Amino acid sequence: MRKAVLVTGASSGVGLALCKRLLEEDHELHLCLACRNRSKAEAVRAALLASRPLAEVSIVQVDVSDLQSVFRASRELKQRFQRLDYVYLNAGIMPNPQLNIKALFSGLFSRKVIHMFSTAEGLLTQEDKITADGLQEVFETNVFGHFILIQELAPLLCHSDSPSQLIWTSSRNARKSNFCLEDIQHSRGQEPYSSSKYAVDLLSVAVNRNFNSRMDLDEDTAEKFYQSLLELEKHVRATIQKRNHQS
Repeated sequence: MRKAVLVTGASSGVGLALCKRLLEEDHELHLCLACRNRSKAEAVRAALLASRPLAEVSIVQVDVSDLQSVFRASRELKQRFQRLDYVYLNAGIMPNPQLNIKALFSGLFSRKVIHMFSTAEGLLTQEDKITADGLQEVFETNVFGHFILIQELAPLLCHSDSPSQLIWTSSRNARKSNFCLEDIQHSRGQEPYSSSKYAVDLLSVAVNRNFNSRMDLDEDTAEKFYQSLLELEKHVRATIQKRNHQS
């Protein structure tokens, strides 16, 4: 029986490299490309099948920054699959960084000047946007869209005989100092990408209940963050339901 693998953000970058590597390891996989742009996904599918003709490669169109798209894709996946063996939560965005002149000059005359230049922490800022769902774009794309996706796909993942594996794409830019439980969307901060990637690390801890002692993560904070997402999920679902009834 073919193993079924779902990869978000599979049409370029890390996601595409991951798909190629997965097919090198097991050329009879059923690989499902979860992509926002269908034409790009079709081109990637054709290229993968040209090199690995025994594989089964399918596409599901999903934009993790749009919850309606996530719900549609989830319904489609539950119709197609009885289980998913691996889910790679890879799709994400990083706004173009801009130099924070004020932070640069204040940092030059502080004791943190070496740390600032060696890590760029606080030196580069990013501008975030609000999505149609009323959420911060980086948070919804990198964290919350994927959280909703795995919540919706739970029936395909929770098999006691052989549990599925969820693999998140994190980043070396994930920093505890940029994440705050009182502002999980980082709406008041200037480094949304770093915050979102640390949030991904926390969420993986909470979802898997498997604390990794080598990482600078706090299990209690991870659980509180997970509960915050559950509360946000309830609010967003109610808002979408109300909007659908009105239309």
